[in-house]
Amino acid sequence: MTRQQAAAIKGVTAKTIDRWVRVGYLAPIPGSQPGLRLFKLDDVDDAETRAYEAALATSGSDKRVTRAA
Repeated sequence: MTRQQAAAIKGVTAKTIDRWVRVGYLAPIPGSQPGLRLFKLDDVDDAETRAYEAALATSGSDKRVTRAA
């Protein structure tokens, strides 16, 4: 899939996909054309998980935890 397709599936922007590539969470399929990077869905899923875990590590909180008011 293209970066635009990956972004649409994950509900993020194409710039977020670019950032995941830049920081090493995601790599294009080897042999993809330089101007048309393609990604596997499993790799995009893994990148999303890695980005979420990195955000948790730096924020010190787990957004999945419900806090009492």
